[in-house]
Amino acid sequence: MTIKTLFRLLSLALAAAIISACASNPIAEWQDEHFTGPVDNILIIGASEQPTVRRLFEDSFVRELAAIGINANPSYKVMSPDQAVSRESVEAALADQVMDAVLVTRLLGVEEVQTYYPPSYYAYNRSYHSYYAHAMDYSSPGYYGKYKVLTLETNLYDTATEKLVWSIQSESIDPSTPKDVIEEQIHLTIKTLGERGLIAPAP
Repeated sequence: MTIKTLFRLLSLALAAAIISACASNPIAEWQDEHFTGPVDNILIIGASEQPTVRRLFEDSFVRELAAIGINANPSYKVMSPDQAVSRESVEAALADQVMDAVLVTRLLGVEEVQTYYPPSYYAYNRSYHSYYAHAMDYSSPGYYGKYKVLTLETNLYDTATEKLVWSIQSESIDPSTPKDVIEEQIHLTIKTLGERGLIAPAP
């Protein structure tokens, strides 16, 4: 591998690291100022048409909440996999359950973004001789790259009033697998719910 190729690969790796560093971030949030919380006994719904993704999301969310002392249940245990998420289906699922809240996460859309990465220049092993000063300079030419942006929405409903009490929209930047999206969204949701006083993690 030549030095020039090495620098180009390092440039690509750095660009990928910058993108992944901001892999999940909130873009909009709303909260009912009259709802005080906190809630416990939450029904977790991953509104996905893929049963395996739904199970992975719900089980992971329940497990992460249990780790901080919050009770939750996955919806797939009380709703059939092919059952659409609607007010009627959720009400039917809650008929024999004691739940304080329902949390629903769904994918709003996927966008492919094209961006331009400008050229980068590097100086490698410069000599003190003036005539040799630029002999080992290398450059990585500019290039276009594409990445995907997934927009997700998570809503929290109070079962006592059936009203929406909190909502957040977020973006997941170029995730490698569904598992990456799930982990990012769960982390963001639990962190924000705790900061808003909507859940009370155990000390």
